[in-house]
Amino acid sequence: MRPSLFVALVMFLFATSCTYMRETPSYREEGRERFGPSPARETRNNETASAAAAPVTSSFYQTKSQKLGYRLNGDENPDLLREVTRWLGTPYLFGGTTSYGMDCSGFAQVVYRNVYDIDLERVTVQMAQRTRRINRRNLQEGDLVFFKIDRRRVSHVGVYLSNNKFVHASTSRGVVVNDLDETYYAERFAFGGRVRR
Repeated sequence: MRPSLFVALVMFLFATSCTYMRETPSYREEGRERFGPSPARETRNNETASAAAAPVTSSFYQTKSQKLGYRLNGDENPDLLREVTRWLGTPYLFGGTTSYGMDCSGFAQVVYRNVYDIDLERVTVQMAQRTRRINRRNLQEGDLVFFKIDRRRVSHVGVYLSNNKFVHASTSRGVVVNDLDETYYAERFAFGGRVRR
């Protein structure tokens, strides 16, 4: 293979990293589970179970509103809010699914597993194929939102929250909340997707 062709191929794969994630055990949480659950995951699950048992009050929604940066309605899924606020600020890491770093599809996969007990595919394109397409005005909490960052094909995914906001792993800022009306995302929005169970 000619060096220039090889460099072009590597750059293309890097630019579309969320879409073309390799489906290997080293990138998949399931691959690690065959050796038994990690103590960190067991601890986190116990902490999540304790938090879920706590009553949800207006102060809960106030606190989460401050962390997410927008006013919540007060009827959002508390488990989803706990999960996404836990990951806010996690840096972007290609292939990552831990607190050391996350990529967009890894983040969506972890959120769905921990909140809905659903194992999503690891690659953005495959996630999109598993969903029923939803028009933007019909998005509901927990739906996936897909973007064409390179404007040709779906290459980025986030999780819809409420009030036009979604949470995702941005390559430049890590796990953050953005608004679908922000010019960058509005221009690149492809469709919403409701996961088929």
